[in-house]
Amino acid sequence: MDISNTSSEYQKPKNLAGLGRRWGGQIIDTLITYFLILFVGRLAEFIGLPPNVVAVLALGTAVAYYLFSDAMPNGQSLGKKLLGMSVIDERSYLNCNLYQSFIRNITTPFLNILDWIFIFFGSRKRLGDMLASTIVIRVR
Repeated sequence: MDISNTSSEYQKPKNLAGLGRRWGGQIIDTLITYFLILFVGRLAEFIGLPPNVVAVLALGTAVAYYLFSDAMPNGQSLGKKLLGMSVIDERSYLNCNLYQSFIRNITTPFLNILDWIFIFFGSRKRLGDMLASTIVIRVR
């Protein structure tokens, strides 16, 4: 029985998204998040909602986008779609689901720099990717 070919080491796919592309997608999604705060806030003010309701709606919409955007169709937030990337489960290669999107993105506001330091290691995965068992791949 030859077991030399079976390895439990992580085998990274050949089409992993690069650091620059991932960083660009993060910037685009952050800008979209800020835009949502402004747009929803102004719209709620225009409708005449009380200031505390405006704040909850604006922040709630932005936070929901930020946390769950990677579970959008094809595992692509708007930033990832624009830059040709997709978030997938590292084992099944299925698109990122709501739970994985939440887990991989909840780390960013609290551990931003530390989270991104992990991407420089061999697997090219942020801490959020490791916790959610996801990878980011190029789709074009």
